[in-house]
Amino acid sequence: MTQAGFQAGRGVVVSEAELGSPGPNEVLIAPEFSYLSAGTELVSLRGIRAAAENGRPPLRPGYSQAGTVLAVGDRVVGMAAGDRVVAVGAGAYHASRTVVARNLVVPVPDGIDTAEAATMAMCCFALEAVHKSAVRIGQSVIVFGAGMMGQVAARLYRIAGARVAIMDGEPYRRSLVPDGIATFGLDDHGWAGLADWAGRYGVEHACVCFGGDATETVERLKPIMATAPDGVPHGRLVFPGGARLSLFMASNLGNLEFLSSAKAGPGYRDPDYENGADYPAVYVGSTVRRNVETLLELMALPPADPRRLDLSGLITHRFPITEAAEAYRLAEEAPDRVMAVLFSYPR
Repeated sequence: MTQAGFQAGRGVVVSEAELGSPGPNEVLIAPEFSYLSAGTELVSLRGIRAAAENGRPPLRPGYSQAGTVLAVGDRVVGMAAGDRVVAVGAGAYHASRTVVARNLVVPVPDGIDTAEAATMAMCCFALEAVHKSAVRIGQSVIVFGAGMMGQVAARLYRIAGARVAIMDGEPYRRSLVPDGIATFGLDDHGWAGLADWAGRYGVEHACVCFGGDATETVERLKPIMATAPDGVPHGRLVFPGGARLSLFMASNLGNLEFLSSAKAGPGYRDPDYENGADYPAVYVGSTVRRNVETLLELMALPPADPRRLDLSGLITHRFPITEAAEAYRLAEEAPDRVMAVLFSYPR
């Protein structure tokens, strides 16, 4: 197989390696596309690039792909060679052949674009944030950051019946937001527009989808949040991005709730679950596999259906895996003109 990796002291490398047969609970996949996660992967790349060479094998990045099943293990049911599938998590590397545990592999319905399906892990992270918000129909949600996670989260909040707005400093990113979702810049004019949009009920939910310091963002949001008669702000803020905060609690933040959201769903990174064990659905209603299934169902709806998850226009660049270094360079240096970057593989 051909694979991309991060080598200490060198950065991005592309190499050839052997790949074994799938185990009894695993699926062998020939990816058509894999998704470059600009947040997680660039952070890892910068750290490894700055490290001293140590002779260790390259780190294998990647956790979201779509392609075709080549073979399945003896205990895998519901999939066979030739099926089109999406795979997330451990094993779903940037490589021309991958082996992924069975509960992280889900068949792709007809009518879904394979390239869009390859972004599935990022979509799951956004869906988990929406789940944790527990948003109700008609409530107002502000999404901070119009990168890939923010774009997907805003669409999902709207599907859930919320009033949705998104704030980002880049006009290009705001231009990709679909009709029906309000957009605001991060300047004073944008904040005033958000306050007007929130109206008498205020902002009831926020989803922080960017990395870096979010302290100023939260402080500026406080007076726009839903407010009790005594002036105390209320609402819930979910953080699926890599933001950091420095805040005084108690009376300074009133009754605002802060929730971190770090996974694609229950079972993600649990080897027993990934290899076929399951949780009782009555207790764990949305495992990572069910999240993938739910997102695929939304993507498969007819174009006229308002519940359809439409990701068209969000994939801005595709690179063959042999040009991985150029793909990472672009993602790192041009965030003002890049959204989703995919690696492609020969079929």
